[in-house]
Amino acid sequence: MTSLVPPFFVIAMIYIETGSCAPSVNLTYEEYFLKGKDLEEDLLMLWRNEPTIVIGRFQNTLQEINASFAEAHHIQVIRRISGGGAVYHDLGNVCFSFILHDIQPKVIDKSKYIHPVVEALAQLGVQAELTHLNNLMVAGKKFSGNAMALHKNRLLFHGTLMFDTDLEMLEQALNTSEVKILSKGVRSARTGVTNLKEYLFEEMNVIQFKERLKELLFAGASPVTYIPCKEDLDAIQELVKTKYETWGWNFGNNPRSTILRSYPLPEGVLEIHLELEKGCIQSCQITGNFATPIGFGVIERLLTNVRYAYADIWNALTDFDLENKLGSISKNDLVRWIASS
Repeated sequence: MTSLVPPFFVIAMIYIETGSCAPSVNLTYEEYFLKGKDLEEDLLMLWRNEPTIVIGRFQNTLQEINASFAEAHHIQVIRRISGGGAVYHDLGNVCFSFILHDIQPKVIDKSKYIHPVVEALAQLGVQAELTHLNNLMVAGKKFSGNAMALHKNRLLFHGTLMFDTDLEMLEQALNTSEVKILSKGVRSARTGVTNLKEYLFEEMNVIQFKERLKELLFAGASPVTYIPCKEDLDAIQELVKTKYETWGWNFGNNPRSTILRSYPLPEGVLEIHLELEKGCIQSCQITGNFATPIGFGVIERLLTNVRYAYADIWNALTDFDLENKLGSISKNDLVRWIASS
């Protein structure tokens, strides 16, 4: 089979291996080499993440994830610096990141940057179709989404390649409950998905696929590999700790939103109305069409300005005894109903 030379000379790029499957590390590598260190050459990274939901820069985490499912299955939740929708990563997924120089923001053509990946996949047997949103599909199903972020005249263009992803986990992790959430955040567009391994000319595992993709993107040549120095690694680790592993970045950046919940009880109907901003409860209104020994006002006051997270809501109500005061509602029930998305 004739080898194709990818457009815009991927062969001349520097290659960087993150050496990690931790999402906080991999996303930090992207930001560091986009904003923190300029190698003065275009570069490519190929990497994988442990089970993770990665949400777009301007999205509301609550709208995009099944929080209770993610917590129960130890799925990490992390925000990236690029726009676009939420995606599920696991070790069966390969991510690509191009960091490019001398970009003119007004003339960015995303199809140009995804084209090398399309050509490489074609040599493996995958006839990928590029949608108007620059996602990649095969046989009418999506296997790759991409997004970008600009910094000065540099562009981060990155995306996913679902090779052997657990599609059942993906479906449940990104499936929010029927709770009504009104938000100014950008919603993800859902579509049917598939794995690439079903369409390849030859059988291979995800590690072999990653190496084969690298070989094809560099047209068979041995790429120049940049090995991060101690200064790089120290800066990367600092950004991991101060940004990508923090609640403030991953949840505190959520846009203002409203949550409405209604729960039928033997005594009547309990309704919960929350106003959230920057990941915290700015106001809370709890009502019920049944009589209780106490009003809901004290609970509403205790929850005001509390972070919207199960542990924080539980701690805010630690010293409040709900026993026999709110009908059949236990503290555990109340916290779960308020905090679950």
